[in-house]
Amino acid sequence: MNRRDFLKTGLASTTALLSQGHGAAASTPRKPPNILWIMMDDGRADTLGCYGRRWVRTPHMDALAANGVRFETTIVQNPVCVPSRQSMKTGCYPHTFGVTAMGKPAAVPPAYLQRVRTMPNLLNAWKEIGITPVNIGKTHAFQKDWGFQRDVPGDFDVLGRTRNEKLQARLQEAGCRYPEVVTKTHGWAIGGTVPLAPEELTSGRIGDLALARVQQLVAADQPFFLRVSFHAPHVPCLVPKNHLIDPSRIDLPTPTEEELAGKPRFEREQLRIYTGGLDLSPEQIGIARGTYYGMVSLVDVQVGRLVECLRRAGVLDHTIVAINSDQGWQLGEHGLWKKRVLYDDNVKAPLVLSAPALLPQGKVIDEPVEMIDFIPTLMDLSGLPVPETIAGRSLMPLIRGEVTRWREACFCEIDHSMSMYDELRERSGRRVMVRTREWKLDWFMDERVADKDGALYNLQRDPGERVNVYGRPEYADVVEYLEGLCRQWDRGT
Repeated sequence: MNRRDFLKTGLASTTALLSQGHGAAASTPRKPPNILWIMMDDGRADTLGCYGRRWVRTPHMDALAANGVRFETTIVQNPVCVPSRQSMKTGCYPHTFGVTAMGKPAAVPPAYLQRVRTMPNLLNAWKEIGITPVNIGKTHAFQKDWGFQRDVPGDFDVLGRTRNEKLQARLQEAGCRYPEVVTKTHGWAIGGTVPLAPEELTSGRIGDLALARVQQLVAADQPFFLRVSFHAPHVPCLVPKNHLIDPSRIDLPTPTEEELAGKPRFEREQLRIYTGGLDLSPEQIGIARGTYYGMVSLVDVQVGRLVECLRRAGVLDHTIVAINSDQGWQLGEHGLWKKRVLYDDNVKAPLVLSAPALLPQGKVIDEPVEMIDFIPTLMDLSGLPVPETIAGRSLMPLIRGEVTRWREACFCEIDHSMSMYDELRERSGRRVMVRTREWKLDWFMDERVADKDGALYNLQRDPGERVNVYGRPEYADVVEYLEGLCRQWDRGT
């Protein structure tokens, strides 16, 4: 298909969507929609107020959800940045292209690596209709494919240290104890306030760059694809004092001894060392949680600036504003912190799509979906054909109400034998999660690991995933069924 035919296909698809009554546009647009993709780093679903947490302050992103479509349960395909982002951009599961962790090669290569194949970046499809995607902020995966990209250097590293002498002097002068909260094993800075203005922090500076770029793109009067990829709420976690969410308002669980004792061996013996979650006091947990949610409130301010720019330019109705994240984070639930685990707090990311001319308003979809479906949906809305060779598919049938069920199960995977952290590499390997509407199983699906070391949760009776029922005889059939789904998925069937 040549460029002209590609463009004709795009216009026909967009026109068809409008004719079905999914927006308030008075006339058929003559060009593909703009795309503004807002992406967070380590932002779990409940960092947006529209997901139900009363303490969250994200009015601008909540307004986009109210004027668009929100997916209640969107599962990422890997719980760390690079594999998740590459999966998202290819529409394929990580084992398909062989990037299942961030770290170094395994001592013994796994069998699935013998089947990997190269998968293209789906974003390049927009180039075929004359729209080159550009990126402000963090890139990760297919970095050379962006037509324009610019990021801001961080003043703090993940341990909360700064080499900026002027900034260091300001912290000392203010008597700042940042970082206030660090993890024991690796010393990550996961909480604290700093005497800085919001515009001085990374999110504010990315917001400035993004706003300038939006203004340029709008002035060009041509369809555009801009991703604004924030570093927040990734470590180092810090906020101005007035953006710290009051810890006393945050109502998240802490584990009991009974819960901790029932977890898989790998979680009890290795993940807890990696995360250092059980070494934090209640006060430290509160500060870290308040910092994390406060960082997302700073992102929300920047989103508000960008949306207002589009509104004033008169192009908001014909711009797809998409919000998502590469994965979530643990905030002390189950005695764990940070990521690389398979609880919903880590694998459930936000997904909001707003485009008044193209999509319904105020629609919430409860059916679980996967993040590999995200780019195919943008392709569909832009009139681009979705390749049949990928696992991801457009969510438009769900959005239009043509179907009510999507997949039998959602999947996530990570190969700890390739981790950058030595404590996770020993006696471990590829850990796979399968999640249906009722059940979740995660286990070592790996010929190199003799013990499956599973965890099984009934999500309807135990949505907090506290009671591990793996190994109980009465659930043997459930485990067999879920393991069977994993094997079919692994084979691509």
